[in-house]
Formats: sequence, structure tokens, C-alpha cells
Amino acid sequence: MIIAVVGAGGKTSLIRQYAAAYLEKGLKVFVTTSTHMMIEADTLLTDDADAIIRELEEKHYVMAGIQYHERIKALPLDVYRKVCQHADVVLVEADGSKHKPVKFPNQHEPVIYDNVDEIIVVCGLHALHKKAFEAAHRLDLVKKCLNIEDDTEIRGEHIQKLVMEGYVEPLRKKYPDKTVKIKVSHNNSDYQKALAELLESEKDVSALDEETFISDEQQDEQRKIGCVIMASGLGVRFGGNKLMAEFQGKTFIQRVLDLTASAGFAKRVVVTRNEAVREICREQKVDVIFHDYPNRNDTVRLGIDFMYDTDGCMFCPCDQPLLKAESLKRLMDAFLKDDKKIYRLSYGEKQGTPILFGKMYFRELDSLPEKCGGSYLIRRYPESVDLVSAGAWEELFDIDTQEDYNWVVQKYC
Repeated sequence: MIIAVVGAGGKTSLIRQYAAAYLEKGLKVFVTTSTHMMIEADTLLTDDADAIIRELEEKHYVMAGIQYHERIKALPLDVYRKVCQHADVVLVEADGSKHKPVKFPNQHEPVIYDNVDEIIVVCGLHALHKKAFEAAHRLDLVKKCLNIEDDTEIRGEHIQKLVMEGYVEPLRKKYPDKTVKIKVSHNNSDYQKALAELLESEKDVSALDEETFISDEQQDEQRKIGCVIMASGLGVRFGGNKLMAEFQGKTFIQRVLDLTASAGFAKRVVVTRNEAVREICREQKVDVIFHDYPNRNDTVRLGIDFMYDTDGCMFCPCDQPLLKAESLKRLMDAFLKDDKKIYRLSYGEKQGTPILFGKMYFRELDSLPEKCGGSYLIRRYPESVDLVSAGAWEELFDIDTQEDYNWVVQKYC
């Protein structure tokens, strides 16, 4: 069985679920991509068919591709075909959506291999109530299909039209010998369950009244906050790899991984240029983006691209060893009361990091001027910045130099 997963809003998550289910049945599972896919902690980065097959035979599971920046790209076709012969189930991520919940495909999308048996079209119901520019990949094509504007709010019938006219109908016409199904990612609200059932059954959703099901309180509960862990510094002023420096028995990177794990984020990603940090993240199954871009705006862009399915994103540093989870939660609580502002940790007159941005700022974070970070938007929108107090001034103390490090070690160790 070879399954291609296309669309937007949950392809990788669905592939993980399917892989786990097939593995429980004792089947050998091969996961790869025909386009691009995020690198997982256990991804085999090679185009050596024999090496991939060995991994598959030993573990009954392999995810493989060729490294392309922080992603993998498709294997050579002959390698892909050879590995397929040794797998019981092949799961191919065959489309891209930049982590957005809905999409209308371009002419060259999706990329379906001719040996595929089944195509699953995925869409994300977390697009509901979001503006088109926030929720949609290939925005111009989405607007043309739906005859809407950038700030039009996405509705259930919009999602159905994108799925049917963008994917299901053309795929069934182009591949009459392949099964085409719809899978919908959704949370636990009654309306979203009902809408998911109608979409997957391909019935008309236009008469479904969402106001019957969703209250303001429920929508607040649905907001998701992500965290980008900024770990791309080279430690020039520090004189070495600051991320691996130890404080109270833990490296700086491990401290921030533990800190953010306890805060309850919907998702996390570490953005780094450091090989040791990448390996730690892989071992602990933390999403990581490994890159070689030089500027801070590049680091922010890579991180925010991973967060488009969230409602807010916190940027968290690695060099504040006294930062507490309680302060992260204060930032998150403030955001849940009003998601239209920028929340910055402070103490007295001192302002610092982390900083939490609502969804409305994602596009600007994605296209910051060269060498600029999130503070560029703080300067641009000072009236939108709310300061949230840390528990103590030491939480804002960041380690730039060996003198800073020596001070904090002497005082707190």
C-alpha cells in the first residue's frame, strides 16, 4: 500500500498517526516525500537505497530523504522505487503548505508518484474564523477560487470548496485508478466535529450553522501558542559555544528545553546553526530547524514559518539561565486575554525577552529587514506592546560574555 498525503493543515501529523498504527500491526513502514518535508529526530538523511533498506529491515520503520537546509527533499526516483519494494506501507508527503491550514494548489502541485494507490487530501479546520491571509497558502489562488479578499474570514463552505475544486475533483479526474479520500484535522468543538464529518462525507456544508456550536469561551480555549527557541548565536563575544555552557548541572540549551516543556506550548521548534544542539533535539524528539543563514531575520523567518498553524508565537532565548516557567505562563495568560498585542517580559524599567507575538504579526515577522529581529516590530508598534512582569530582575539577565557567565555561576551555584 502506497499512500500520498496532500493538502494542508496536518499532513505530517496524519502521517505520524498512520505510521504508528501500521507499526502496531507489525508492518514495515517507509516515510518519505516527493517535494519537501521537515526533518524529524529519527530521519535518515541519505540517498543510499541499501542503507535505507537496512534501517527498514532492522526497525520496521524508516523516514528518509536528502537534506535540503532544514528539510528533506525527494529521493531519486530509482532509490524511492527500490525501497518501496521492501516496505509493506509507504507514506509520501506529496505537497507543501508552509504550515498553513488551507491551500489551493499550483499547476505543478501536488507531486504524485505513479505507483501510489491512495491519495489523502488533508485540510485544517483551525482555518475557521481566521483571515484569508493568515490561513491560506497560495493566497492569490485561494482568493481567486473563493472570490474573496485578503481579510475575508474563512468559513466552512470556503474550506469545502478549496478541498473539492482544488484537490478532490482534479485528482479523481487525473488519477481515475487511485482512491482519493478527505481527512480533516480538527479540535473537540461540536461544530468542528460536525463539519469534519460533512467534509469527509463530501456533503454540502453551506447550511451548517456554526454559531449554534461555538461560544466565545470555546474559541478562547482553542487558541494555540507556539514557541521558537532561538539557538543560532555563534557565541563570538562569549568566546565559545555558549549553548553548551553549564549552569547548575545543565547546559544552557537543556535548561531552555526543560523550561519550555513545562510551560505547556502547543508546539516548539529550536532554530540553530549548532550541530551539537541539533543532535540533542533529535535525541529528545524536539522539532529542530538546522540552517546556515547569517542574520537574525533569517532565524525569525525560519521559526515563524513553522508556526503558522498557531495563534501566537513566543520567541525564547537560550542565554537567560534564571528565567522561570512562571514568567512564560504570565506572558501566555496575558495573550489569551487579548491576542492583538505584543507581550514582552520586563522587570521595573528593564525590558527584555521572551516576547510573544499574536498571529496578526506573523507576516511581518516573516519578512523583517536584513539583520533585524522581533524588536523591529516593537519599535514600529510601541502602542501595541504590553509589558508583563517577571518574578525577579535576574530572570532578564542574559549571558553575553565570560564575565557575565562567571558572575552568575559564582552567585547562584
